[in-house]
Amino acid sequence: MKKIRVFIERYYTENNIEFNGNTVKDLLNMLNLDSSRFIVVKNGEIVTEDDIINDGDYIKILDSVSGG
Repeated sequence: MKKIRVFIERYYTENNIEFNGNTVKDLLNMLNLDSSRFIVVKNGEIVTEDDIINDGDYIKILDSVSGG
């Protein structure tokens, strides 16, 4: 089990979570978030849904569209 820190812009929340998956896609599925609606940043770099998440990673999940 991996321990990661996740910030979700849409909800303005940041939490330490335990993660059993391997990829960004696994994380988004676990959080019930549609991968087509978000940009994911891992340790300061934009990543794809196929990128591997490692223990201790810091993940930011950002809305891909914003403004009004």
